[in-house]
Amino acid sequence: MINIAICDDDKEIIDKIKDCISEYSTEHSVEYDVHSFRGGEKLLETKLSFDLIFLDIEMGEIDGLKTAQLFREIDKKARIVYVTNHSEYALRSYAVHPFDFVVKPFEKERIFSVLGELSRYLTENAEKEAVIQLKGEEGPLLLSLKNIYAFEYTGNRRITVYTKSEKYRIKGSLSDIFALVDSENFVSPHKSFIVNMEHIDKLNNFTLYTTNGIEVPVAQKKLKEFHNEFSRFIKNYIRQG
Repeated sequence: MINIAICDDDKEIIDKIKDCISEYSTEHSVEYDVHSFRGGEKLLETKLSFDLIFLDIEMGEIDGLKTAQLFREIDKKARIVYVTNHSEYALRSYAVHPFDFVVKPFEKERIFSVLGELSRYLTENAEKEAVIQLKGEEGPLLLSLKNIYAFEYTGNRRITVYTKSEKYRIKGSLSDIFALVDSENFVSPHKSFIVNMEHIDKLNNFTLYTTNGIEVPVAQKKLKEFHNEFSRFIKNYIRQG
């Protein structure tokens, strides 16, 4: 599932982009989840993350460039496509690292081109193994994300990283870790843990077990949220697999 946001104060433009996405989805058998927002402030209020955002530059209270700057503080991974009446905005927009630029009025082929490029980009990056650099106690530590089973905060800005058969000690906080990992795969069922949902084996009352036997507590107040996150992960995993 590819998540897309359309942020524009013109409903006709939103509907036109939606129609283009729907047609492209049918022709290329690609599944999209599309959300629309009638202003930058509405987009900034959402807690959702997106693979792509069609973002109008000329909007009311908060224009598209300011919206992009603020949204980058929430979600650094979303690819932004600016939509505008004026091509001269293109140069200004590059300060916020756009994925593409669409000038109004546009034909469906222009939106098709953006969606095609997005599919290629996501496919190419999915084929690359994601690696993160952590602050190991003896120096920089490079680990493959898919091989990490869990992170455990042990106090005094120290974290234990569990892989299938190894443990590593690193420096930092769990909020530092969440800024590095993919929130689609990792969840925090307890204030002291982050777990890779790919490696969850089972849940028994308020304890979950990874496939290599790590026991992770699930806080009672986080149980419902954890169930929702894990259900979403399983549904996406089934769709992709």
